[in-house]
Amino acid sequence: MLRASLHTIGCRLNQAETAVLADQLRSQGYELVEFGQPSDLFVLNTCSVTASAEADCRNLVRRMRRASPDAFIAVTGCYAQTGLEVLRKMGEVDLIVGTQHKMELPRYITSLVRRPVPEVLHTRTIARDDFTVEGVGDYEETRANLKVQDGCNFMCSFCLIPFARGHERSRRLDDLLREAEGLVTRGHREVVITGVNVGRYCSDGLTLLDVVESLERIPGVNRIRISSIEPTTISDALLERMAGPSKLCPYLHVPLQSGDDDVLRAMNRRYTA
Repeated sequence: MLRASLHTIGCRLNQAETAVLADQLRSQGYELVEFGQPSDLFVLNTCSVTASAEADCRNLVRRMRRASPDAFIAVTGCYAQTGLEVLRKMGEVDLIVGTQHKMELPRYITSLVRRPVPEVLHTRTIARDDFTVEGVGDYEETRANLKVQDGCNFMCSFCLIPFARGHERSRRLDDLLREAEGLVTRGHREVVITGVNVGRYCSDGLTLLDVVESLERIPGVNRIRISSIEPTTISDALLERMAGPSKLCPYLHVPLQSGDDDVLRAMNRRYTA
């Protein structure tokens, strides 16, 4: 049986995506092994939010190659989108998959024969339509991440994410509920709603509150959490739901960024101190 190892650098959304890719690879017959163990296939889901994160990505690629000289190395994630030319020059990489094709990565691995030059699946244009995700996240913990949204339109002056992940778009409600039910079947009792800008969820006129209420109706989902959320996107209705009898945990991770209005304006944030 072919062995595959996956590793994530970065945010909870990256973790959610890696878990789904792991599920897809398992369904294709791969044995999943811990990162650093000898493998036939390495998949690295990368981050580009800081220069340090990008350096970590390159270092991990080299580490993977040293651990398994003959392995096939696939790199995806935000750095695969924004750092294509740097990754292309790395002799250790066999496949580079940008944002548009990321969640379909396993189907593009038709052979584990090493490439003399990296194969590249990359487009500057990223779809803006509502989306679905194939599979159910593969987690060992009781708590599982659930991707509901991607991309961002806020264009903060310091942030690369709109270029790495594209414009904001939302996951179809029926599809995210399908995965949530699959997570319950696998024994997960706590779901963490995640995305780039989750408070901007909007699919067929539905909002983040509709997502929460729909998840609450799934038997076996005992707790619901919301990952990092922009302060200007937290609705009164969402807070009222959180304050009342609900499976939604009374906790929010809110990035305030600065307490100085001049700094906030320079950052192109949408609020004042």
